[in-house]
Amino acid sequence: MGEKAKNEKDDKEAQFEDHEHVEVSEELPPELEALMQTEPLKGLSEAEVAERTARFGKNEISEKKTNPLLKFLSYFTGAIAYLIELAFILSGVVEDWIDFGIIGGLLVINALIGFIEESKADAALDALKNTLALKSRVFRDGRLQEIESSELVPGDIVAVRLGDIIPADARLLGISVDGSDVEVNLQVDQSALTGESLPVEKKRGDTIYSSSICKQGQMLAVVTKTGANTFIGRAANLISITNEQGHFQKIVNQIGNFLVVITLTMVVIIFIYLLLRRKNEVDHLSKTDVFDVLRDVLVLTVAAIPVGLPTVMSVTMAVGAKQLAAKQVIVKRLTAVEEMASVS
Repeated sequence: MGEKAKNEKDDKEAQFEDHEHVEVSEELPPELEALMQTEPLKGLSEAEVAERTARFGKNEISEKKTNPLLKFLSYFTGAIAYLIELAFILSGVVEDWIDFGIIGGLLVINALIGFIEESKADAALDALKNTLALKSRVFRDGRLQEIESSELVPGDIVAVRLGDIIPADARLLGISVDGSDVEVNLQVDQSALTGESLPVEKKRGDTIYSSSICKQGQMLAVVTKTGANTFIGRAANLISITNEQGHFQKIVNQIGNFLVVITLTMVVIIFIYLLLRRKNEVDHLSKTDVFDVLRDVLVLTVAAIPVGLPTVMSVTMAVGAKQLAAKQVIVKRLTAVEEMASVS
């Protein structure tokens, strides 16, 4: 009896619920809808293409490039970095050149590791983008021709077939390149956009999205949106304007802020105490006396600061990034290594 109940329980746990894909239609503004009335087998003229390119821009997502010098200097920011820089300056003031060199070296090494690793990732991403510089088959001036995908404009008639990466958001017309009705609907893999593990069926009137992949069939489609106005373009824009810190960065910053408060409080208290005690010992405080007190304070500052922490973290994450790179994974930010490790 007990075994039967256990089997029934296992059967319940093994049941899967089928989910049907729900196609969401996106209403276009009337002025944009008017541009969709292109003759399928004729396409746009060169004059229309020029006018729409001037109006909508190229079919590409603009990317802001950071000045390399500013990017390198950004590795010297942060609560812990500021504390280390404070110790670096104090070492120079009291002419403790050994600590000055060691602390300065650690600061530069930490910045170089992060800068070099992320520069490699940027270079890899640029190379990947170049390999994905697609061409599209488009009807223009009554001819089916191949053009750069970046030259597409709303209203262009594109031919989509098996294996194509969709170059822009487009509405399926339900006809093939010879004008006849298609017998088989498209199967499109849009997992990169929606997370759906299986290709979804797209029929006449449905929207196919930029960067998704055609897995079956062939059909003409009219381009509805290009560049930053596409589904993937809007998502990329949201990511670019997001400044949300990762969990790892938040934890490190909390540690850094705590150390800043504690260290500065202790340094100020001990500095004042040592100055007052030295003043009681001598009638007049000389420059040498102040430097002696600063040396004592420097020892406390260096002891309270985890000088090697940023370097150790950068080296550890760089090793992780190298191991991921061996598996064809591009790590754009070193802190992303720890973030991915937290994913269940």
